[in-house]
Amino acid sequence: MILPAPVNDPSPQRRPNLPGVAALILCLPIIALSQFIAHIRTDDIDGWFFLHYGRELLGGAMLYGDLWDIKPPAIFWINALGLGLSGGSPAGVWVLCGLASIGSAALLFRVARRAYGPSAAAIGTVFAVMYFNLWTFHVGCNRPATFLILTELGCMGLYLKTIAQPANSARMLFWAGLCGGLGLWFKQTAFAAPAAIFIHLLIARSGSEPTHASRWKKVSRFVIGYAASVALLVIILVLTSDSQWAWDGIVGFNRNFFAPGIATSVTPSLHWILPNLRGLELPLILAVATLAGPVFAIFRRTSVSTGGSQPESNAQPPVLLLFWIWMVLAIYLSAVGPHNRPMYLAVALPPLVMLATHSVFLLINSSPRLQNRMPAHHVVIGVLWFAFMLWTPLQMQLDFALRQYHWKERGPDPQFIELVEAIKRHTQPEDAIFADGYAPELYWRANRRQAIRYLGTEKIVQLQQLGQPLMDETTRSLITARPKVILFDFKRFHANDQPNLASVETLENWVRDNYHLPEPDRFPTLWIRQSEPE
Repeated sequence: MILPAPVNDPSPQRRPNLPGVAALILCLPIIALSQFIAHIRTDDIDGWFFLHYGRELLGGAMLYGDLWDIKPPAIFWINALGLGLSGGSPAGVWVLCGLASIGSAALLFRVARRAYGPSAAAIGTVFAVMYFNLWTFHVGCNRPATFLILTELGCMGLYLKTIAQPANSARMLFWAGLCGGLGLWFKQTAFAAPAAIFIHLLIARSGSEPTHASRWKKVSRFVIGYAASVALLVIILVLTSDSQWAWDGIVGFNRNFFAPGIATSVTPSLHWILPNLRGLELPLILAVATLAGPVFAIFRRTSVSTGGSQPESNAQPPVLLLFWIWMVLAIYLSAVGPHNRPMYLAVALPPLVMLATHSVFLLINSSPRLQNRMPAHHVVIGVLWFAFMLWTPLQMQLDFALRQYHWKERGPDPQFIELVEAIKRHTQPEDAIFADGYAPELYWRANRRQAIRYLGTEKIVQLQQLGQPLMDETTRSLITARPKVILFDFKRFHANDQPNLASVETLENWVRDNYHLPEPDRFPTLWIRQSEPE
């Protein structure tokens, strides 16, 4: 069998839901703390970006046509939905993020319960809400990873259900593939869980070995579901956006990051990951410990073959192989992301927690049940150790929450607010603006639409000289659009410490000929179109 029998509960008839209730009581305050952090933090610029695009979509803008970016579309659609439900307030988006966080915890409990039984699943769920939502990884925030984790856990849960209920495997495998494909709606690297399932379908063994035809039939059902999800995404994009620019943003542009010396490689370095693992010590130790079982089994088999006593059977769920494949693929996909950012590790958190829960299962399952139903001493030690190790990530969350609350109470930077007010003075609500760099909060607070499909020049700077075609396209678009306000710091493109940036000479000459600085001392980058009243 691929799945074990559930862990024996000491009183299954009287308290069947006790582990789940206990997990719920522990998890809700942790989720509440993480959501407080997610929406009060002042260092999450992307949250403003998704809100701005969501508002623009509600105003009738076309994604990838009028609004261009290199991310798949679902996070923008979710922001438009949340803003629409709340009358333009970010609170609607926050509610959706909170529901996604709660849903991820519930799905992990279901997945872990199928694999390990209710007691281990309850502990694993506490791990999940603690480690998924560490501020380092931006999960729970208005980010694609918040919803990607939901799709990957849903995909894995449906797959385990096909193993537990073979009679419904055809339908469940299709839905598992469909759910796995939804990950691509949020991130281009959302392959870890579906690929792990695909490999597991090819190599897994069951009680009665299936024929090759039966095995490939299962694989095809999963692949058809996955392909259907991707096809649905393509159809929606064709109907609602500019398909050419959608391809350019989601697929075409991202190939630039693999150019030599730009951002990443298909054979990435992993050394940057180690400094970003603070707070994950407990699940890492528990996950690595699962590798000890097969090693010890080799020695035990050797002992038996040389005359030792027959070892007692220990119920180890063979889903361990599935979760390790998932983990390895997730780490690779995290490392492939450009710029080596800690938030990329979010995709590896679900398999990490599932592997840690495997160790919890082995610890619980090895405890002899005594007459007074007291756990074995090593289990007591394990529980106390877990509680001690959980203090570090909890303290990280509390410290970060207090720090962010302090900065939030101080309010936004006064100079930034003055700049926003200056933009409002020199424009009308229907006017468009363009801001250099990456300034989505400026667009959001000024409540002005963007003049061209590009939000700013962030991607141009990231690609250095390879960004020249994008710089030229931005220049042509701005000359055509003639926005009322352009915020641009040309000096930074001439800085000696960044000699490889794209040339802005054509744009700079045009701006100086057609725009002026009404307040050069206070706002030296705020250019207003000439022949317009100040």
